Amino acid sequence: MVGGLVLLVAALLTGGQLNAVNPVDSHPWTININGIRSFAWPEFTGGLLIALGVIFNIATWQQKKSRIA
Repeated sequence: MVGGLVLLVAALLTGGQLNAVNPVDSHPWTININGIRSFAWPEFTGGLLIALGVIFNIATWQQKKSRIA
């Protein structure tokens, strides 16, 4: 979960916006210039890791916290 948060923050600070279709046109959608490479993969991966961390954290609340030696 912490790794996902770090990845998400780093991606948001270093990533740029996708290219707009037309700066004069008021449509908010973006053009898919580079196909799958235009998708914000670092942001998506960071959010996914955060969500998985939260799910696994909640899923283990009922389990006993003990080490296996």
